[in-house]
Amino acid sequence: MFKRFTTLVVCCAILSTPAVWAQSAEERAQAVADTRQGLLKVVVSYFGPIVAMAREQIPYDGDVVKNNAEKIAALLPMIPDVFRNDTSSYELDTEALPDIWQNMDDFTDKTNNATQAAQALAAATAEGQGAAMQAFGALGGACKACHDNYRQQD
Repeated sequence: MFKRFTTLVVCCAILSTPAVWAQSAEERAQAVADTRQGLLKVVVSYFGPIVAMAREQIPYDGDVVKNNAEKIAALLPMIPDVFRNDTSSYELDTEALPDIWQNMDDFTDKTNNATQAAQALAAATAEGQGAAMQAFGALGGACKACHDNYRQQD
């Protein structure tokens, strides 16, 4: 039984591998960029309600702020991981600047700072709306510090 299963797994691996090899370097680079953009869209989706609360477009809800800040803090450490592959030499539709790969340590430090700011925001919700919105401003500043250096500005 185990031998049949092993044979099946090996055959599937052999048959599927050429499909991966058949991808061009440009297609692989685009897949990497798509993964990055997907992660960043998820992060932005958790920011949206907090931004609306800060602008007083929707009522403040500390539970939502705390939950979203915790999700943001969990997602941000993934950003350096999805930027490990340098795709700066490809013609991709991306706002990522080549400086990311020239300064990966600084890029990672800025991401770590934003993660700490998101954690601080989650903690600040226990102190009320004023503290939470102040902490949200700090998180926005931490994000801006990275965007100023590593994101193409429109």
